[in-house]
Amino acid sequence: MKFIFFGQKLFNLFSLFRKEYGQYKWSILLLSVLGFLGSILEGVGINAIIPIFSFVNKSSDRGADTISQMIAGFFNFFHLQYTLKTLLLFIIALFVIKAVLMYLTTYIAAQISTCYEKGVRSELFKLTAFSRWPHLSKQKIGHMEQILITDVNSSSNLLFSLSGGMLLAANLIIYILISVNISVFIALLTILVGVIIFLIFKPLFYANRMLSGRLEATYKDISHYVNENISGIKTIKAMAVESSIQKYADEYFERVRDLNLKTVAVRNFTNTALQPIGLVFIVGMFAFFYKMTAFNFASFAVIVYAINKVFNYIQMAQGQLHNINSMVPFVESIKKYREEARSESEADRGTKKFIFNDNLRFFDVSFSYDNTSPAVSRVNLLIKKGEMVGLIGPSGAGKTTVVDLLLRLFEPGDGKIMLDDQPINEISLKDWRKHIGYVSQDIFLMNDTIENNIKFYDETVKEEDMIVAAKMANIFDFIECQPQRFFTMIGERGVKLSGGERQRIILARILARHPEILVLDEATSALDNESEAAIQKAIENLKGEITVLVIAHRLSTIMNADRLLVIENGRIIEEGSPQKLLENKGSYYHRVYNIKN
Repeated sequence: MKFIFFGQKLFNLFSLFRKEYGQYKWSILLLSVLGFLGSILEGVGINAIIPIFSFVNKSSDRGADTISQMIAGFFNFFHLQYTLKTLLLFIIALFVIKAVLMYLTTYIAAQISTCYEKGVRSELFKLTAFSRWPHLSKQKIGHMEQILITDVNSSSNLLFSLSGGMLLAANLIIYILISVNISVFIALLTILVGVIIFLIFKPLFYANRMLSGRLEATYKDISHYVNENISGIKTIKAMAVESSIQKYADEYFERVRDLNLKTVAVRNFTNTALQPIGLVFIVGMFAFFYKMTAFNFASFAVIVYAINKVFNYIQMAQGQLHNINSMVPFVESIKKYREEARSESEADRGTKKFIFNDNLRFFDVSFSYDNTSPAVSRVNLLIKKGEMVGLIGPSGAGKTTVVDLLLRLFEPGDGKIMLDDQPINEISLKDWRKHIGYVSQDIFLMNDTIENNIKFYDETVKEEDMIVAAKMANIFDFIECQPQRFFTMIGERGVKLSGGERQRIILARILARHPEILVLDEATSALDNESEAAIQKAIENLKGEITVLVIAHRLSTIMNADRLLVIENGRIIEEGSPQKLLENKGSYYHRVYNIKN
């Protein structure tokens, strides 16, 4: 039963490696062939010591073993003089060729490893970028970073270790064959001892993998913890909780230290235990050879060297197995992440172009998060082209959900959204988002120049577009006053700018793309009155040119809207112009207006 269980584990491991590294099978095969050739050359060179001793001792016996006879046959075949000098040159040539082959194998192995690393990182990054928003919103940034950097690096190292394992196996086989060439009994005994050693230390391989799995999970937690706290470092310092943050960080670091220490202890136990075992075996072998009547010092020296190399390679193989076991959890993590990301790929089934001539309409739209109570229920709304519409309501009423549905980050559970008479899911998703501009209260700015933050990876945005957009967003005069104008660096997340300046640069970024629909989601909620006034002026200038949907708690932001929609408990409960709703003393808008004033 244990054998079946062990066999199943090996099969699962082989399947994992085949799926992850299958595209490199021919390169790995080439490595194996080159490594095997190099090992043969080394083995023949080592075995040539036997005839060398015969030359030194001036004996006529050039070696009775098969390999020595083959070397002599090689010289005869090519009509070469079989002398000590030519034999030494022959051995030097073998090791030079072997060195060239080893260089090639190392270079090819490194090329395979680096190509894999680049390819997998690119693949995982692409899968992440093109995943559905519901999936992305549940991910931890630190975990994704850990997978893309550390896990991929470890998986690449595992591929390199597999390549190295092929070379080790080739060398091991050659030296066993050398031993067989001299003494079948010693060779078989060596193999038996090697198998016994493997079985004895097998539990340590599983312990090593378990420790590595825990280490991989801890690294993810640390990465998330560091990202989370560095992002909020200003709040941490303002609240003077640095010591508490450090305390939790030290607990993570202590856990890593313990796991690393245990891993090293497991690996080193294997290495240190093998050395005395090999020595005892060689001493026993010496006693066996010495008692033989036909003791040949040259043959004994070669087989001692060969057996010593066999044990060295067994020790190295144990180390490689530990390396492979320690890196398997990282490969499994990549496999799991890849499969999840693929299953959550954002499908773009729309084929039609974005054409907006009349209106955008929600028909009985309902949506729930993870089968909970509806976030919005049977929502009906109409936004005419060129109109500015305000969407207000208490927190948790469903305002942001309406926006997310409009951005097609989620799909309606029931009902449909129409652009003119076209269901929006029939419109190309990429084309749709190119025509929708979105500005939220969560500001995302790069640690780069103002220019690059406005262009934001869009090569179609020209300098003229950028300047016009900056003027429309009421940020151009500020930019012109900077020493380097559009080339001014703004710091991490725009730390060198005020809140209003950051928000207007975001608005300029959107306007530079000429959107037909602009969505402002609480875009002025964190701004002072002066900054809000600048944003309001920019929005006012857009009225009639761009269709604008504004979500706001501040009534001043939507006072000049053409119409207001009031949403509560996921339903549209009121609709009308600000003035009309204000005159209705029973309306939500009238009630909130009087509270704020």
